[in-house]
Amino acid sequence: MTDHKLIMNFSADNAEGYEKFIPYYEAYKSGAATVGTVSFSEANNKMLDFLKGEVAKRSKVTVEDYGGDVMQYCQITSVREAAFSVVSVLTDLIVPNALMKNLGYIAEMKNVAWGDSLKVELRPRDLFIASKFGRGKRLPEIVRQYNGIKTVVPELRAIAVGMSFYDILIGRYSLAEFIAKAVSSIETSMRYDVWDNFVTAMATLDSSGDAKLRYTGYTMDDAITLAQTVGAWNSSPAVFMGTKIACSKILPLSTNYRFDLGSEYATLGHVRDFAGTSVIELEQIADYGTEFSLKLPDNKIYVISPSAQKIMHIAIEGNTLSNITNPTEAANLIATGSIMKSWGVAVATSAIAGEITLS
Repeated sequence: MTDHKLIMNFSADNAEGYEKFIPYYEAYKSGAATVGTVSFSEANNKMLDFLKGEVAKRSKVTVEDYGGDVMQYCQITSVREAAFSVVSVLTDLIVPNALMKNLGYIAEMKNVAWGDSLKVELRPRDLFIASKFGRGKRLPEIVRQYNGIKTVVPELRAIAVGMSFYDILIGRYSLAEFIAKAVSSIETSMRYDVWDNFVTAMATLDSSGDAKLRYTGYTMDDAITLAQTVGAWNSSPAVFMGTKIACSKILPLSTNYRFDLGSEYATLGHVRDFAGTSVIELEQIADYGTEFSLKLPDNKIYVISPSAQKIMHIAIEGNTLSNITNPTEAANLIATGSIMKSWGVAVATSAIAGEITLS
């Protein structure tokens, strides 16, 4: 997860202000008219005051030092650097919570120091052999197991945004809007990495023989068999997981069933539990690579054990970094702010999972 110690050190003298940013951000994302007991516009003004105070404290320069000239104040290098250092910490506060809302079932996130990689220990699934001995046999069969290691190496990414710090300070451009764009951009890119690797891994599962974990065409018997297999070999209960459309196909074999308008199926679009196995709906996400496309496949039902070792592992290297160009380099006084985040994603698990492709 996020390096909370670094955030705590950065915000030690104003922890309350940073904590208040989270409900403010969540209210902006949900379109709420209030943040707690105050209106969103009032909360927006308070967060703007918080930003101004943090920038002045860290740059040791106030707008009053320049006679209240906000535009001139925004040209000071230390002011711009202080502003983006605060933005970086706010980004680190938001990204993990936003990212893991959907991915917590299949992924685990860990923070590593700059220059480090994440080493995931893979423990054997098989058990020791209980062999007979005695009555002439001095020793039972000796067995030994070894753990494997999978290394996840982070790589640096950057988002370059053209923005006017002046517009933010005077309230013309919402701080929440800017942070939301930055967080959503990083979160979406990380989410795509996780799902692309996960879908690729599922496509390599055996589709025949005793080790069959991938089925084509849904049947009640196959779904239950797969859930039993995954649960038994992971020593942990399995769940069905998919988009709303995929989950809606998880139904009994018989067609002689009816749902009234107040039933769970009618209100949710799927059942919560099927044959003793929980059904978890994944929130669909936009695929920004193609206009109006969706990222998660609607024709796949995944069977996993959420409490077993996670299938995907995310290594976040260090903290969010940022820098900003001098706005006087552009005729329109727009500065280019770069937000840099380093992460790596890999399939690393000793647990098993299954997949059903709907026909």
